[in-house]
Amino acid sequence: MDASSSSNTARTSPALRLAGGLQAVAERPDPAELEALQSDARALLAALKVDRARIEARLAEFGRTDPIVEVKGHSALDEAIERCQAAILRLDDMLGQR
Repeated sequence: MDASSSSNTARTSPALRLAGGLQAVAERPDPAELEALQSDARALLAALKVDRARIEARLAEFGRTDPIVEVKGHSALDEAIERCQAAILRLDDMLGQR
């Protein structure tokens, strides 16, 4: 592989696109990629909710509270769930599903 094709591959890699490095090149995201991201985000959201329930049950079992909840008023998982839900809503908007 020569230097120019290596450079081109690096510029078009999915990781770089997700990082926003090719915004000018890819004006419109591929709907199939958005649907795949949406599916992954929904799976992540479900896993976060299961993990939150499991942790809350375990803390209750031992009569403990989450120190982050005591300080901030919500857990780190609550925040992750909110952010994931917001990302899903943005993907829904991009796909015209809302």
